[in-house]
Amino acid sequence: MTKIHTFEEAVSIVKEMGVVPLSSFIPEHPSLESITEKAAWHTGEASDPWLWRDRFAGEGIAAYGRFFKKKPMLIDSRLFPLWCRALESSMEVEERYQDGLASRHTVRLYEVIRDNPGIDVKTLRRAVGLASKEDKAEFDKTLIELQSSTEVVIAGISDRLNEQGNKNGWNSTCYVLSEVWIDQHGLNTVRISAEEAKQELLADCKQRWSEAAYSYVVKALSIR
Repeated sequence: MTKIHTFEEAVSIVKEMGVVPLSSFIPEHPSLESITEKAAWHTGEASDPWLWRDRFAGEGIAAYGRFFKKKPMLIDSRLFPLWCRALESSMEVEERYQDGLASRHTVRLYEVIRDNPGIDVKTLRRAVGLASKEDKAEFDKTLIELQSSTEVVIAGISDRLNEQGNKNGWNSTCYVLSEVWIDQHGLNTVRISAEEAKQELLADCKQRWSEAAYSYVVKALSIR
């Protein structure tokens, strides 16, 4: 695939493919990494693909998160409600905790994000008691768990400010419940069953993806 250089070109690819991971892990499928120049990354310029990922989420063009295989990816907003239905857990967070399938940290993280839409990651870590360096692995694991069940999505970024209200350091990633993100951007939730959602997604992917990429997503959705 020809390399792209602008955010608008990236938008076209996401709309065309439906799902575009940041790095290449889906066989014979474009990733943001593979379709852009390596030298463009982490420059801080408008052409920096690292900045695009948060812009996609913030503008409601595509959902951004680690939705399956623990890999960061972009999902076209028009398809995201369908992916949410296909990947969601059959049990609520509290139910999973009661059955020993989720930790208390998972429940707490969910509750804090629910009660503070758009909370930045630094504040979130403090709120759930996982702010220390030693707790980072547990925090990351829990956050990925909630993204994999499509309960939580990255909302975008916020400026990191000091006590005087001045920008200080790198921008901070913010999180929100997927249902809130969907509502904020005027999308409709999907009322069909999870199995029906999976079949619709597979039919869509089969039309647009390579055979190798399609076979991969079949396995990712646990369809045989």
